[in-house]
Amino acid sequence: MPFISRKKRLRFHQSTQRALCRLAFFCLALVPVFAVGGYSLLKRIPWYQSYQKDWWERRLSDNLGVNVSFASIEFPSPNKFRVRDLICENAETGRQILKVAQVDTLIDHRGWYVEVEKLELNGAQIETAMRTVHNRYLCRPQSTATLFGLAMNELVISDGIESTRFQDVKLTLNPTKPMSELKVSCLLEGYKFDDQRSCFVVERDHIAQTTNWKINSADVAIPCRILSDRFLELKNLGSQASFRGSIEGWQNDRQWEATVRGQFLAVDLAVVSSPYGKGLQGMGELNLAYAVFRDGKLRGVDGGFKSSSCVAESAWLDKLFDQKVLRSTDGDSWRAFGQRVTVNGLGIRFKSDTNKVIYAGATSPPLGMREFWPDLAAYAESKPIAFNENCSMSLEALTLALSAFPNHERIAGQVASGRR
Repeated sequence: MPFISRKKRLRFHQSTQRALCRLAFFCLALVPVFAVGGYSLLKRIPWYQSYQKDWWERRLSDNLGVNVSFASIEFPSPNKFRVRDLICENAETGRQILKVAQVDTLIDHRGWYVEVEKLELNGAQIETAMRTVHNRYLCRPQSTATLFGLAMNELVISDGIESTRFQDVKLTLNPTKPMSELKVSCLLEGYKFDDQRSCFVVERDHIAQTTNWKINSADVAIPCRILSDRFLELKNLGSQASFRGSIEGWQNDRQWEATVRGQFLAVDLAVVSSPYGKGLQGMGELNLAYAVFRDGKLRGVDGGFKSSSCVAESAWLDKLFDQKVLRSTDGDSWRAFGQRVTVNGLGIRFKSDTNKVIYAGATSPPLGMREFWPDLAAYAESKPIAFNENCSMSLEALTLALSAFPNHERIAGQVASGRR
C-alpha cells in the first residue's frame, strides 16, 4: 500500500477561533472607525481648532519672516488646507503687507502649490515683500525640484489713493543648490493676450552670491509707482508716469547695477523741473536707448525727451539762455509771449558718460521751420524759440550752469557724485 503524505493543519479550539475573530474585527474594523470618528470629533472641538490655527500661524510666520494671521483653517484632505482671511504684517513696523480672502494650498513631495482668487498688496510695502522673498527663499539653497507655485486670478496693488490691477498672475519659485529662480508673469487689467504679459525674473547664484533680475513689460505701460520703492529715481517722474520696456540688473551685498531701456510716458514736467524752479508744466515722454545706474547714481545715458504741449516760465527760459544751456533763435523776441510761454513742441536728444553731456534739439516742427531749424529744441505758436546744435558740455560746466537755479547745491552735488 503506497504511503500518502498528508499536510498537517493548524487547528484551534472553537473558543480560540472565536477570540481571534473578535480580535481581528476589533483591530481591522472598530479601531479605524473609532480613530476616524474620534479625530473627526476632535477637529470640531474649539480648543483643538484654536491650537491648530495657532500652530499654523507660527509655522507660516517663521517660514515667511512676517507676522501671519488668519480667521480659520480647514483641511479638506490630508495634503490640502484652506485658509480664510489671511493677513501678513511687517514684523518690525506692524504695517499690513497683504491680505487674501481665501487661500487653497496643496502640499506634495515636490512642494507647495497655492491658488488665490484675489490678493490685495499694500503698495507702500512692495519693497518689504520683495526683500522677504529674496532673503527668505532665493538666498537659501534647496534641493527640491519645485518648492512653491502660485496662481491668482487678480492682484491689486494699492497705496490708499490709487490702485493697479493685474490678472492671471502666475508665480513659480524653483530653488536648487547652485541657483534659485523666481518667475512671475501677469496681465495688466484691460489686456488679455499672452504676448502682452509682463514678466519678472529673478535668479540667485548661490556660488557667486549675486542676484540677477529682469523686468519686461512687453508692449504694456506699467505704472511707475509700483516700482518706485525699489527704484527711487522713478518718483522724480510724477505719480502718473508709466514705463514700457525692460530693466535688467544685478546686485550683491555691496553694490548693484541696473540698465533701463524703453519709454517713460505721462512724465510730469513740473516734478521733473522742480529742482530747477518748476519752470515747466505739462506732460512729456522720455525715451531711453539705455540708462545705466550703479549704486544709485547715473553712470551713462542715451535718449531723448519730448512734449507736444507744455507751459514754460519766461524767467526759467531766461536762465537757460543766460547759462547757454539753450540758445535763443531770435534774440529776445520770445519775451513777446509774456511771463508764461505755451510751448507747442519741446524736444531734446542727449547722451552722457562720466565726463561730458552731448545734447541737441530734436523737435518735429512744422514744415516751414524744419529746413531752417533742423536742431530746434522748442517752438510756440509756430514760432521757433530755442535750438541747440550737438552741444557738448563737461560735467563741471554743467554744474556751474545749474548754480543759477534754486537748490543748486543739491543738484551740483548729484552731478558731481555721478562723475565719481
